[in-house]
Amino acid sequence: MLDYSKLWAPHALERNQTLEFAVGPLLMRIHRGMQDWYVAHESVAGGDERCFVRTLDEPLNPDNEWTRWIIDEGINSLRFLPRLPDRPIIVRPEMPISLMPRQSVQFFIGIPLWIAVVNGARQDPAVEIPTMTLSNSWFGPTTEGELCYALKTTAKRHLAELLPHAHRAVFPLEVRNASSELLKFERLCLRPQYLNVFQGATRLWTSKGRVSYRGEENWSRIVYASGAPEYDRAGAQVGSAREAMRHGALLKTFDNLIQKVELP
Repeated sequence: MLDYSKLWAPHALERNQTLEFAVGPLLMRIHRGMQDWYVAHESVAGGDERCFVRTLDEPLNPDNEWTRWIIDEGINSLRFLPRLPDRPIIVRPEMPISLMPRQSVQFFIGIPLWIAVVNGARQDPAVEIPTMTLSNSWFGPTTEGELCYALKTTAKRHLAELLPHAHRAVFPLEVRNASSELLKFERLCLRPQYLNVFQGATRLWTSKGRVSYRGEENWSRIVYASGAPEYDRAGAQVGSAREAMRHGALLKTFDNLIQKVELP
């Protein structure tokens, strides 16, 4: 079971102390100097289930690649906040899907977190670091599409198939075929900037989503909820959406591999 209980609380840091924060492969160090704060981070392989925060009484380690953080001298605490990617992501089901008219299917998708660091009472992040690096991809036609992240993890059909990855929040997504035609798709374009993050009993969750396909010539209707999903006793909100969802927004959601463009 993943224990996030201490991660999101405020952390006080005295001068010449270092705070180590780890979630999944991301290991972050924050050192408070005499006047400045210093931030370093790295990716550590094999740490998918790692989740801790601790304070060390040690000097600034010159072996780390630090960046300097200038803040008010009177601030002595900080918080870590889980956030979701800052642009749309493309995910794949485990295999191509053919959904009959008036039918629906449920997916569970693990979305990698971004970790925002805020100081004092502020909510605007001074530092924001992804827990893992996602590759770039293009969704839609070359002239009308949008830049996205490509998510290598597949969308799962059942909760039992999810691995205990500390750096992912699970997004429950229902896909409905509201048309009178067969829906075939290999990829989905999701927009995590509209999702809140919640603490469950064993993992992190996002608010739910529902996509209604209305035919090849029409845009899909997608609705993102704002509350906690009914899984894993999820309740306390620990991260907020980057943007407010426009009511009744119509967004392109389905695509095929013919239109895929990979970017460096």
